[in-house]
Amino acid sequence: DCSILNKLKQEEDCPKMLLTITNFAFSKMVQNLMHQLDSEFESKRGRPAYPRTLLLIVVLYCFSIDIANYTKMEEECKKNKFLLIVTCGLKPSRNSFANFLNKSDAKVIKKVFIATLVLLNDLHFLDFVKLFVDGTDAIVRASRNNKITPKEVERLKLMNEWNLLHNNTPKSINHTIEGLEEKLEFYKNDEEMCKTINSILKRINLYNTNIFSKLDIYSTILNERNIGSVSVSFPEACWMKTKKGIYDFAFNLQEIMTENHIILTGMLLTQSNDWKTIKDVLKNIYETIDLFIEMQREFGERRNYSEIRKRIREHILIADSGYFSTENLYHLFINKINALVMPKKLSEDHNNSLRRENGYKEKRKKSTKKDFIRVKNGYICPFGRFMRLVEVKKVKRWKPHKEDTFPDICKTKKYIFKTYSCKGCPNIENCKHQRLVIHISDLIYEMTEKFLNKRYKIHYKARFSRSEGINGFLKGDNGVLKLIGTTENAVNNEIQLRNTIYNLTRLINLKDTAY
Repeated sequence: DCSILNKLKQEEDCPKMLLTITNFAFSKMVQNLMHQLDSEFESKRGRPAYPRTLLLIVVLYCFSIDIANYTKMEEECKKNKFLLIVTCGLKPSRNSFANFLNKSDAKVIKKVFIATLVLLNDLHFLDFVKLFVDGTDAIVRASRNNKITPKEVERLKLMNEWNLLHNNTPKSINHTIEGLEEKLEFYKNDEEMCKTINSILKRINLYNTNIFSKLDIYSTILNERNIGSVSVSFPEACWMKTKKGIYDFAFNLQEIMTENHIILTGMLLTQSNDWKTIKDVLKNIYETIDLFIEMQREFGERRNYSEIRKRIREHILIADSGYFSTENLYHLFINKINALVMPKKLSEDHNNSLRRENGYKEKRKKSTKKDFIRVKNGYICPFGRFMRLVEVKKVKRWKPHKEDTFPDICKTKKYIFKTYSCKGCPNIENCKHQRLVIHISDLIYEMTEKFLNKRYKIHYKARFSRSEGINGFLKGDNGVLKLIGTTENAVNNEIQLRNTIYNLTRLINLKDTAY
């Protein structure tokens, strides 16, 4: 390890990032983790596996120079003189990198990322006063058009009963087609069965043994999510609208950042939006902090465990309007999190004001309430009169409702606002805006009031530079984050390593020097 690092330092044009990655990978903390992975891949038969440290350095460095393709990683190992020094002349194949992401223990790879937090903490760069959460789409390697439906899952079962599943060879496919043609003849008087067989023939490539092996996964996900189809090659991914405005199979990547642009944790979720993500985000933050303190005790220099826990309890969590839902606000409330989430109404008003400034048409909802402006403690009516809150009423429901099990603070209520004074208004005789009724929960009303406080607005303004900076780094020049992993374990490991390289880059910037 020392000899490899010394050889790299002797190369005058060796990239600073590669020096940082190599030193990081050969640190006592990361070596302890790599030994755990090496023991997993030990085999008494066949060719010995490549050392995990070697693969870790190559993968991290390739991510740092925007190489996100197994084949290109293999090519880089053959032509990059610095990587040849790191690998001692070994040339791992694309399969070696694929297996590294596919088969490595996710908890161990998560700890590799947390090792960056230990380094940053020892250098006093880590702070938890404000945490910023933001989501973006992480597209998977799966065709948008290659889906499987519940009906096709049932047809797979039928094909297995008939012993007609093929193994993707031309001979096997022809045998399956011949068998289906015989079934058509046998069921010629059964219109429904003939229709089923013809549907199978149209997608004959779907009915093979490899896809049948994932039958339980397809069935479970279709039932749990109550959806009409899943990806054939990557069923765990969800069908979601991406930032580019098109639909694709992807994961919802949630990143939690500190005020000085450091990633605290990141995770992939299967929700297509951020309305119900805070519960998982908070769970992930607490799990990360527990692992971080565990590693800080074992490998770190500082002993500031109580300070870390205190900061996490007192932090402000800041999020955009995509997180403004009763469910998210409820989980923030029960966990006693001091949060600042942009209300949807204020976000719409702000975006429309920007559109007006830039000469674009406003996006207006078809609502009689769209012309009322939300302000501290009330609204401004269309004629410029202040409307104050005068009454809050419970909503009476005559049938069972999903909110029946909610705590009172989460239940929808009628918030009634009335004009304080209409004196001098020219429309006083024909005015229809003297009373306004809004159906919202106490949580939503209180968060909106908090957001209208100028002191809190200053905190929120810092969100954009943090979240957009990190998402921009992960997405690269084309503005798209396309994951290279082909399994759920692989993409989770990939995100941890991408976050690792981001924090190491940030470490260089903060120290302004390489190791």
